[in-house]
Amino acid sequence: MNIQNVQSYKYTLTFDPIMNDPGYVCLYDHSRDRSRHVKISIDDKIFRCRTQKYFPSVIADLIDLAVAIHASDRLSFQSLRQQQAEISVRLPVRHSEILNTSSLQEKLSSLLAWATGSKWRFEFSKRPASGRAIEQQPLIESADAHVDEVMLWSGGLDALAGLYTRLKENRDIAFMLFGTGSNDNVYERQKKVFQAIRPSFPNRLNLCRVPIRFSDSNLHKKNKISRARGIVFTLLGSACAYLMGQQTLNVYENGIGAINLPYRKSAIGLDHTRSVHPLTLLGVSNLVSELIGEQFKVQNPFLFKTKAEMCQKIVEDLRYDLPALTVSCDSPHRKQPIQCGYCSSCILRKQALAAAGIIDQTSYIVPHGNPPAGDSRLFLENMLMQVSIIRRLLNHSENSISQWKALTGRFPELDDIVDRTYKVESLTSLEMRSHLINLYQTYVSEWDILESQISIDFSCQVTTQKVSQVDR
Repeated sequence: MNIQNVQSYKYTLTFDPIMNDPGYVCLYDHSRDRSRHVKISIDDKIFRCRTQKYFPSVIADLIDLAVAIHASDRLSFQSLRQQQAEISVRLPVRHSEILNTSSLQEKLSSLLAWATGSKWRFEFSKRPASGRAIEQQPLIESADAHVDEVMLWSGGLDALAGLYTRLKENRDIAFMLFGTGSNDNVYERQKKVFQAIRPSFPNRLNLCRVPIRFSDSNLHKKNKISRARGIVFTLLGSACAYLMGQQTLNVYENGIGAINLPYRKSAIGLDHTRSVHPLTLLGVSNLVSELIGEQFKVQNPFLFKTKAEMCQKIVEDLRYDLPALTVSCDSPHRKQPIQCGYCSSCILRKQALAAAGIIDQTSYIVPHGNPPAGDSRLFLENMLMQVSIIRRLLNHSENSISQWKALTGRFPELDDIVDRTYKVESLTSLEMRSHLINLYQTYVSEWDILESQISIDFSCQVTTQKVSQVDR
């Protein structure tokens, strides 16, 4: 590596009290000795509809913390392959005596370092301003207020498939779907998928969304590597769940995508997102529990299911129209086709729909759009290599102990997941190992049947690229 290209990224973000009206965050870039002011706000008025009679001030602090992490992650440049960024956050809160404790600070900094690869420090001061409007308003009674389960609602295929499965398996319970973010396109998609599924399950679905807004966002350069997004989502979702009288927040994600094993030995850990990784959910659970002083849990009921298995209830009801409404792409495009079709998330989506027996009605750049400039097969080749490795490791023996030893010899992170979360999953360590072995066996079996079918898209694209080059 060229030493001259290695740069130390150090930022300090100082926040005004976070309000419904835009307030300032001052970003100071130490490496360039520059500062800039950005306006940010949150719209949490929807929390007027809740089951908690009073709005706990500690939950308001949880919301402020999530907004501050979101803004800091978006505005501070971070690189996965260069020197670790250092991010210092100064935030006024209502309960600085809780947030400044060494125990909570350690949980918070460790969680963000794990998820983003950057080094985070927090300094919490006493909030001088009055609270947001929602903190002053009494509970508004609503027929829609009661829910039995709160889930994160991204508008993606896993969220849809997980919700559909839970609705079919639990016919008497109501769900609150929680969404957030600062992207209008994502908000529209969340609403569209929600409206498509709601008529099939009358009086059982509620949608709650809390937008975070940057004023004049087009004027500010944003970090393309937004690794804290999953933590922000789960923190705000936890606030929603608590206000709805729940001690659990549910995240619906297939186990392959949640664990997200690296494709190659040389991969940097954060080459793969850890948004809904089991250790991320555990870290958020511990952080929220300490902050509110009560036991709280963020859980993934589908950790041991493949994406195709999650889609089975949709298949049983012949709702083949629903998956095409969702977006799975890592970098959605603004113009049609929105989804690239060649990132790992798009490929896993194609594989899952095919394995579930669903004709994919989604339009992708590969193979339906103009060919990308680079090699569109790179992610597919990496995924197939990983499948080949897992297949070989599992075929090493028919004995589960030997299979686990082979798997963890190549992917030692699996041992860490089991050791730290088997009790949370209400399993013994041996039971959790067995579940994970079965997960990867199922995944490999799906690819054994579908590998050639998935590869056809890319073969057509290569042909199109060659024709395009000849034409030029």
